[in-house]
Amino acid sequence: MRLGLDWRTALGADWVCTDGRTPGNVLRIEPGSRFTYRYDGTAVRDLTTAWGALPAVPVILISSKDLSPEAYDSAWRLGLSLERAGKRSTIRALPAVGDVVDLEGVMIPSGLRSVPAFAALSQGGKYKLEDAAEVGALLSLGQGGPFRADIIISDPAMGSGMNAAFDALRNQLQTAAPDSVAPFTDWRRRALDPLARPPAPKQIGLAHAFGRPVIVVASNAGAQAAGLFSASWNRVAVAAVMSVEAADQPAHGSSLVSLKYLGGKPGSFDVLAHADWSASFDIGAVAADGRLPGTLVLDVAAAPSAARTPPVVSIFMNDILLGAKQMDANGTRERITAPIPRYSLLARNTLRLAFVRQLASDRCRETPEAYPVSVLPSSHMLLKKAASSDDFTGMVSRYATGAHVMVPASFLGDAVNTLPRVIRMAATTGVSPCQARFTAVSGGATEKPGGPFLALELPFKDARSKVKLEGGRLVMRADTDKAILDVTGLNNVGVVEIVEVGGDRGIVYRSVGAEAPAMDKPMLLARGDVAVFGSNGLLAEINAADPSGHGVTVEESEDSRPWLLGQGYWWTLPLLAIALLIALMVFASRMRRRERDRSPA
Repeated sequence: MRLGLDWRTALGADWVCTDGRTPGNVLRIEPGSRFTYRYDGTAVRDLTTAWGALPAVPVILISSKDLSPEAYDSAWRLGLSLERAGKRSTIRALPAVGDVVDLEGVMIPSGLRSVPAFAALSQGGKYKLEDAAEVGALLSLGQGGPFRADIIISDPAMGSGMNAAFDALRNQLQTAAPDSVAPFTDWRRRALDPLARPPAPKQIGLAHAFGRPVIVVASNAGAQAAGLFSASWNRVAVAAVMSVEAADQPAHGSSLVSLKYLGGKPGSFDVLAHADWSASFDIGAVAADGRLPGTLVLDVAAAPSAARTPPVVSIFMNDILLGAKQMDANGTRERITAPIPRYSLLARNTLRLAFVRQLASDRCRETPEAYPVSVLPSSHMLLKKAASSDDFTGMVSRYATGAHVMVPASFLGDAVNTLPRVIRMAATTGVSPCQARFTAVSGGATEKPGGPFLALELPFKDARSKVKLEGGRLVMRADTDKAILDVTGLNNVGVVEIVEVGGDRGIVYRSVGAEAPAMDKPMLLARGDVAVFGSNGLLAEINAADPSGHGVTVEESEDSRPWLLGQGYWWTLPLLAIALLIALMVFASRMRRRERDRSPA
C-alpha cells in the first residue's frame, strides 16, 4: 500500500523557485490511523501463502499451560522464527473448563440459543467456562467468537482436548436440537477433525479452522518448521501438507558473502530527491568459523540527471554511517568499499543505502523527474577472522554454530507465561531456531552446558557472576570486589549477563523481584556483558570488564593499521627492510662495476 500526497504552495512567480515550507501548512497522521483488510481464507491452499498471510501479531496455540518438553521446544522455535520475520507472537492455551473468557461483542445466532452451551456464551462480558460443552461451543464460533489461532503446536493433548469438547457439544445437541446433529457432524468432519487428529512425526500441514487458515505443526517438528519458513526455503512450501526431515541454512565456507545470500534484493528504482535500499540479516548467518563482517563492497550504478550536482550514496549499518561517495552517475558500475567496525554489529542487522539527488527544474519551468539507480548483484560482504569477544556481540558469533537453550522444568508447567520470555531472550541474544538444542533441567543440579548456552532462571554453582540477586535487591560488581550498583525494591526487571561455566561461555537471564518483565518491546544488545531491562525495553547496558570502552578504541586502532600489522605479521617488516637494503647494495655494486667497465684503461 502506498499513500501519495501532492501538496504545493505558490509563494512567488511561476518562473521563480521559492521555498514551499510555509509555516502553518501541517499534515498530521494521527497514531490511531489504521489499515483494515479482509481476504478469502479458503483461497489459501499452501503453506507458503499461509505463512505470508499471518497477521502482525500471530497466535500460537498450545494444548495447555502444562506442556511436554517436545511441544515446548517446538513452540519457542516457531515464536523465534516469527520474531525474525518481524512478527511478535502471542501464546495461548486451548480453552479449558474453569478458564475466564471475554465475550464482549460476541453475537450468538438465535437458532443456537436453545442449546445450553451457546446460551451460556450469549451472556456477554467476562464468563467462566463451566463444562466441556461450553468449550466446544466457544471453539465452534469461528470468526464470530473471541478465540483464534494462526499456528497450532499439535500434540496428543491437543487432539484429546478438542475431541472431548466437540463430543460434549454433540451430546448437548442431541438433547436440545436433534435436527442439528447431522449438519454439525458433517461440519466437524470437514473443519474441526483435521485439527483434532495428531499429525505424523515431523509433519507440517495447512487446515482451515476458526474461520481462517491455520498452520498445524507436529510437536516434534519445531526445528524443521523454523527452517522451512526461513528466507531460504519458505517459497518451497507450496503444498498443503509436508513431511520435513531437514531444512537448514545452506552452509558456506567462503570469506565472501553476496548480499543476495543475506536477503538483499538487487534491483533498480527511481530516485527523485531521496530513496533508501535496505537489507536485514542475522549475524549468525555469516559469523561461522570465528568470522565476522569486515568490509562491505557495494556495486551501484546511477543514470545521469538534469542536475549539475551528482547524486550521493551513503552506507549505514544499524544507523551508523560507514561511508559515502559522490557518484559519477554515468550509467556504469561504481564500486564503494566501506570497512565494518565491530561496534556497528548487532544480533539483527540492517544495512541501508541512502541515495540523494539534487532537484533540477530550470527555474521552475520544468517538473522535476526521477532518475533510476541500481544496486547490482555483485555487491558483497567480506568476512574476516576475529577473536570472539566476551560481550553480547561476541556471543552471537559463538551461537552461529549452535546454542544450548536451558530452562528449568518448572517453565513447562507455566508455558503461557514463560514461552514469551524464552522467545524474546533468544531473539535478543541471536540464538538460531534451527541450530539450537533445548533442555528442560529438572531438580536442583544443573548440567554442564557443553558449548555456548542461553540459560534462564538457572543457578550455576561454579559460575563466576558479576551480578548478585536477593529478592528485590540487585548488586552489580566489576572486576574488583567493589559494587558499582547496589539497589533494593526493584520489580518487573530482568538482568542478563555473560558468565563462564565449566569452560563454556554463555548468557544467563534472571528476574529481579517477584515478577518478570513483560518484554513487550524488542531489545538490541551490543558491546556490553551485563544488561538490565524492564517492560519498556532496555534500561542499561555496560561492559563491566571494560566500562570506559578502551577495548573498542584499541580494536578500531588495530583495524586502521597497515594490513601486515593488523594481521599480526609485524615481524615481517624488519625482514622487508633488510631485503630492500641488500637489493640497494647489489644495485649499487652493479652500477659501480658498469662504470669501471666503461672507463678507458
